[in-house]
Amino acid sequence: MASIRERKRKDGSKVFQVQIRLRGKRPTTMTFKRKTDAQRWIQDTESAIRDGRYFKKSESRRHTVEELIDRFIEVELPQKPKMFKEYRGQLTWWKEQIGHILLSDLSSPVIVQCREQLSKTITNRGGFMSNARVNRYLAGLSSAITTAVNEWHW
Repeated sequence: MASIRERKRKDGSKVFQVQIRLRGKRPTTMTFKRKTDAQRWIQDTESAIRDGRYFKKSESRRHTVEELIDRFIEVELPQKPKMFKEYRGQLTWWKEQIGHILLSDLSSPVIVQCREQLSKTITNRGGFMSNARVNRYLAGLSSAITTAVNEWHW
């Protein structure tokens, strides 16, 4: 849902301020000299947001999974001494697999592919990694991603 407000500047000229608010997305604003430019921008931006193509200086485009994991190990894990050793090993595995990926490009199919690869890993005892162990690896990654989104706003 978009709204256009006509505003007057100190010099007396008119500008049109647009605010787009879509459910589940952050509000986006922009200012234009002409109303037709504002209306065109509304149409383009709303469709881009719905299609998932619109990122306005998103932090997720500036950071990789490797940066996320390194910061999580450095900042957050010391506060969790019982999980430090286990999470560090799990997160190191994730960093080797998908560390080069931008956070904005991280998606479910990428994680599922790594999960399948992890479940086919041979353990020290000669068998495949158990489902419970695979879930622990996912929990470690989930904890790091949740912290990045909620606390660091990545």
